[in-house]
Amino acid sequence: MTLASVQDSIEFEIFVTAPPERIFEALVNPNQVPQWWGGRGAGQSYRCTKFESDVRVGGSWRCIGIDGNGSKFEVSGEYRIVDRPNLLVTTWRASWTGDAETTVSWELVVANRGTQVKICHSGFAAHPEISSAYRGWPMMLQWLRLLLERRETVESRFSQGE
Repeated sequence: MTLASVQDSIEFEIFVTAPPERIFEALVNPNQVPQWWGGRGAGQSYRCTKFESDVRVGGSWRCIGIDGNGSKFEVSGEYRIVDRPNLLVTTWRASWTGDAETTVSWELVVANRGTQVKICHSGFAAHPEISSAYRGWPMMLQWLRLLLERRETVESRFSQGE
C-alpha cells in the first residue's frame, strides 16, 4: 500500500487479487458494503450497518452505522461519475465533519492478476480542519481487500477480536 498526501487531497493505493468488476460491486452493492466497511483499529471502532445506493450519475448513496460508543453516524453523497468497472466518483458528507462536502474517487486498474485500487479523497483545501479525520482510508482498503481475497467480513473480524 502506498500513501501520497498533498494539500487538497489524500491518496492511497492497494493491490487486490480480484477483477475490477468484483471490486466495483463491493463498493456500491447494499448487501456487500456492510460486509467489509467496519472494524477496530487506531483507537476507534465503527461499522456500517446499512448501505443504500442508487448507482447512476446524480444518484445518491448513504451509509448508516454505529461507532465504538454505540453512537449513530452517517455518510452520504451523490454519484458524480459512474464508469463501471473503472471509475467511481462521489461526493462525501459525513456526520462527524458537519456540512463539509468533499469528493472521493475510486480508480480501478487491471494489473497482473488483479486490480490496483486507487482512492483519492479531495476537497480539503476548502476544509483543512477536517483532513485529519480521514486518515482511516488505509484501514478501510484493507477491509475491502480482506472481503474480496479471504471472504473476511466485519462480523468475522469482530468475533476474532480484530
